[in-house]
Amino acid sequence: MEISELVGADEWTTVEGRPYVVYKYAATLDGRIAAADSTSQWITSAESRAEIHSLRAACQATVVGSGTQQADNPHLAVRSLVDDPKLKVAVPVDEQPWRVIVDSNARTPAGARVLDDAAPTIIAVAEDADATHLDGAATVVRLPRTKEGLDLNVLLRELSSRGVRGMFLEGGPTLAASFVSAGLVDRVIAYIAPALLGRGKSALQGGTIETIGDILRCELLDVARSGPDIRLTARPRR
Repeated sequence: MEISELVGADEWTTVEGRPYVVYKYAATLDGRIAAADSTSQWITSAESRAEIHSLRAACQATVVGSGTQQADNPHLAVRSLVDDPKLKVAVPVDEQPWRVIVDSNARTPAGARVLDDAAPTIIAVAEDADATHLDGAATVVRLPRTKEGLDLNVLLRELSSRGVRGMFLEGGPTLAASFVSAGLVDRVIAYIAPALLGRGKSALQGGTIETIGDILRCELLDVARSGPDIRLTARPRR
C-alpha cells in the first residue's frame, strides 16, 4: 500500500467536523509497547521507524499524551533525508505537521524537545491548569476536563479549525484507550516485531471497554512486511 492509502486519505472526507484519526503503535509479539522499566527504544526495526516518518508527513498533526512526553521526551517532527538517508520524505519547517501534546496538567517542561523551532507545537491543557511556563514556547489550547482526562471531541474540533484533516495518534496507551473508548479512531496501523517481553506496557491501558461483548472488532485491510517486522492495517467496525 502507498503511504496515502495506509493513512486512509481517501476516507478523510467521511468524518465530519473533526480530523480522521489514524492510531499507530509498535509492539512485540506478546503485545508489549515497552518493557517493565518503561524502555522502548527500539522494539521495531529501522525500516519501520523510517516508514513511520512518512506516515507522520502524510497527516497534518502528530498527537501524543503527557505520559509519552514525560517518558520519552520525543521530538515528533518529521525527519528529512538530510537527517537520515533511509527516509523517503523531506518536509520543510513551514510544512511540518503540528506536534500536539495532550497534557491535562501542563506537565510538559519548558525544555522539552517538542518546544524547539523544528515544527509548530500545540500543548492541550485543562482550563484550570497553570501553563505560564509555556507562554511563547507553544500554542496552548485549553480544554474542558472529563472523567477520562480532557474532552477529546473539543480537541479534535480545535485541530480541525487549524486545518488538520488527518491526525496521527502515536499514544501512549492511556490516551489511545481514551480515543478508542470514545469511538474516535478511524484506522489502526500496528507494527509487530518478532520479539517477546513478557512484562511491560500494552498498547491500550484503561478506557471504558470492560467486557468481551463491547470489544471493538476491526476489518483487516492489509498485512505486509516492514523489514523484519509485520505491519497490520485495519479499520474499526462501527
